[in-house]
Amino acid sequence: MSKTSAFQRKRSESGFSLTELMIVIVIIGILLGLVFSNLNVMGDAQNLKAKKEVGDLKVKLEMFRADNGTFPPSGALTALVSNPGNAPRWRQYMKALPKDPWGNDYRYLNPGTHGGEIDVYSIGPDKREGTEDDVGSWLLE
Repeated sequence: MSKTSAFQRKRSESGFSLTELMIVIVIIGILLGLVFSNLNVMGDAQNLKAKKEVGDLKVKLEMFRADNGTFPPSGALTALVSNPGNAPRWRQYMKALPKDPWGNDYRYLNPGTHGGEIDVYSIGPDKREGTEDDVGSWLLE
């Protein structure tokens, strides 16, 4: 009888119980949830960085206007880095123009099309202008 009980014991000890399987599935689900929530946080961080840089560029453009009486012409963000030639009291407002978190150049319109004097914006991760993921100075007001 000891042979049969040893055989039954080995047979019942091999494999996993339903409880053990459920614990493993729950742990895997928690880990997947953490990974996917971190991906969403990365997107939020990129949007926050773009909003900060848009705000910084707008402040620099307002400093340019305070010094020179007018904003640079539309599209001329380079006026913050190098003298455009028509700015009597120009000073270097930035050492270099930043790229947005998705590797694109920031854009600038004078006059603005979203109700403000000027628009400074990023075309966002889809790299298309005029879509919902654009990050612009009109969102900061």
